[in-house]
Amino acid sequence: MLKYNHIAIEGNIGAGKTTLSNFLAKKFNGDLLLEEFEENEFLKDFYDDNSYALHAEVQFVLDRSKQLFQFHSQPHDLIFSDYYPLKSLIFSKMNLSPKEFDLINELMGSLYKTMPKPDILLFLNRPLDELQKNIISRGRLYEKEISPDYLFTLSKGYENFLQRIDGIPILYINANEINLEKPEWLESSFKELLSCQHSKGIKRINLIK
Repeated sequence: MLKYNHIAIEGNIGAGKTTLSNFLAKKFNGDLLLEEFEENEFLKDFYDDNSYALHAEVQFVLDRSKQLFQFHSQPHDLIFSDYYPLKSLIFSKMNLSPKEFDLINELMGSLYKTMPKPDILLFLNRPLDELQKNIISRGRLYEKEISPDYLFTLSKGYENFLQRIDGIPILYINANEINLEKPEWLESSFKELLSCQHSKGIKRINLIK
């Protein structure tokens, strides 16, 4: 029996969030809450032209709030999500002016305040060169211009963001230790990990002991 009912998985672009969420949901018979970004046309525009940053972030906040409302209108015993809703603040802090950031922060505070929050956050850390390889291999055309500098800045943004999350455990995991070619071992490792009661705050985890 897992200790947590709502498990969110986060990490930089290309860290393997969706892959792990799908794996865990299948193995533990949980419901999937996946980030929806393919319909955000402003995201594609943003990667070509930074002036679309505010448009993209507003669209993300609106789309996610609608998705979360619809998802949580139904009962779920166990949830695996490949994103933490407040992650928009990381990208907004990086890409927007202070006034624009305040707008996004206020909008999120209004739309997300009644949404259930995850019970625990799994953060997948992966080296920048591997992030780039994963981004290239999945072949999304609008991601082809993502630079190493952008990924590095985003990694620093995530580090600062994690420090400010209050009230839930955050398990910092080396993504290189997640071996999908050993599904039984991987299932057993996460069953053991998520069956323990973890204290609030950041804790570094070794899956390989």
